[in-house]
Parts: sequence; C-alpha cells; structure tokens
Amino acid sequence: MSATGMSVAGERAARAGEARAAALRQGLAGEAEVLGGIVARVEGEEVVLEGRGLLDRWIRDARLRDIGRTEL
Repeated sequence: MSATGMSVAGERAARAGEARAAALRQGLAGEAEVLGGIVARVEGEEVVLEGRGLLDRWIRDARLRDIGRTEL
C-alpha cells in the first residue's frame, strides 16, 4: 500500500473512531436520562450529568454507577 493509501485509510479509521465515540457519548447521555431526575448532555468529548442530589443518588443507585461500564 502506498503512503497516500495508508494516509487515506488512517483518516477513514480516525473518522470511524470519532463517529463511534460520539454515538457512545449520546448513548450514555440517553441511559442517564432514562433514570429520571437527571439531565444529561454532551459537551465536546464529555457527558455532563446534572440533577438534584446526584452524588447521593450515585452512591445508592447501581444503575447510575453502571452507566457506560462494559465487560472487557
């Protein structure tokens, strides 16, 4: 494969990775909002969660703690 071909393939892989990461962030925000009482939004590369008593709820509610966790 030529250097140009490798560059194009690398760019394509980077775009695919960025798209997958964006979809994952949107999915995480959606999972959080399903729990109710939580507002979730994507800001750049971060998922921001807001809600009254969020820390206390995170401690008590395993569903909130497990958002985004995957088995490796």
